[in-house]
Amino acid sequence: MNSVVKGTIRFVLGAAILAAGFGMMKGLISIKEELPISDKPVSPRAVRTSRVTIATISPKTPVEGRVEALYRMDLITEVTGNLDMGDDEFREGTKFDAGEIILSLDDTESRLALIAQRSQFLQLLSSQLADLQMDFEGRGAIWANYVNELNVNQSLPDLPETATNRERLFLANRGVISSYHSIRSAEERLSKFQVRAPFDGVVVQANVRPGGLVRAGQMAGVLVGEGEYEIKTAVHARYLSTVAQQDSVRFFDEQGTTVASGVVHRVAGNVDPATQSASVFCRVSPAKGHDAAIRDGRFLTGEIKSKPLQGVFEIPLSWMHNDNQVYVVAENQLMEREVEVLFRSRSQALGRGLESGEVVLSEALTNAFDGMMVSSKTDEIKD
Repeated sequence: MNSVVKGTIRFVLGAAILAAGFGMMKGLISIKEELPISDKPVSPRAVRTSRVTIATISPKTPVEGRVEALYRMDLITEVTGNLDMGDDEFREGTKFDAGEIILSLDDTESRLALIAQRSQFLQLLSSQLADLQMDFEGRGAIWANYVNELNVNQSLPDLPETATNRERLFLANRGVISSYHSIRSAEERLSKFQVRAPFDGVVVQANVRPGGLVRAGQMAGVLVGEGEYEIKTAVHARYLSTVAQQDSVRFFDEQGTTVASGVVHRVAGNVDPATQSASVFCRVSPAKGHDAAIRDGRFLTGEIKSKPLQGVFEIPLSWMHNDNQVYVVAENQLMEREVEVLFRSRSQALGRGLESGEVVLSEALTNAFDGMMVSSKTDEIKD
């Protein structure tokens, strides 16, 4: 056979083999049963949930500030003299009761000069007794009794009331009235050599020492009261709708123990444009057993407990998204719900819009969406 015939036979045989193979493949495919198509089942995601409780809850505004003594006095002397030694020396940390002498300056010179003035006044008034007896009927005995009771070592008693205008002018012309008031002025100045505590307090600054010279107008030190304190704190404007005077307030130490309690005493009428906060002044006193924990200048954190809100729930801010939305769990599905937020603190929110007993998602769930299938174990929300 020639090469042409051989090529033709090979081509025919190859085509026949291909046709037979294609036919067998179709036959096998036609007898194979089709497998049923089914959707892959989705397992519900395990989540944490809590049950909502509707109640009457008081908003708690977080605050912080520095303790300041309610009573504080800068001791500035009005006279000059050497500081005397006393039973309780004027030094930092020394405590004084109300009315007790804090500073006592040497007044010997001024006191002797005052005694001399009283002696001169006694001499002046004695020389007028005869004229008073003769010119003013019944008045001589009154003035004589006043002279007899006058002691140059003691403060002058009040002058007797004049019976007539003529008597008053007589005493004025003789210099009795002017001398009397000059002595009373000197007595008042002499009293300034002793400084008494107007309240129970402790010396926190002492600029003079016993035996040293104290000059008029000199800053001698600082006395601060004990037992009553004021804390100035800045409250953001968003809290001012709930904070009011007489709201109760508590302050804590670093361990969270209540060391002071009191009330809101004053609320500033303006808001600082830079910080958007207002000054709130709290009057506090030490909690029982914590008298030593409250000192002037100490920094404390606390909370203001305001007027209760009725028919609200409280949940952590971490359970919310988009500021005012939560996920409610119903029939094992998440349902997005918008709520009304009435108060928002650093970690908690008070609001309305949920029913008592409803179950909410109590965790920040990544990729959560409305209608998502979940499984959970529900806990009660604790106040």
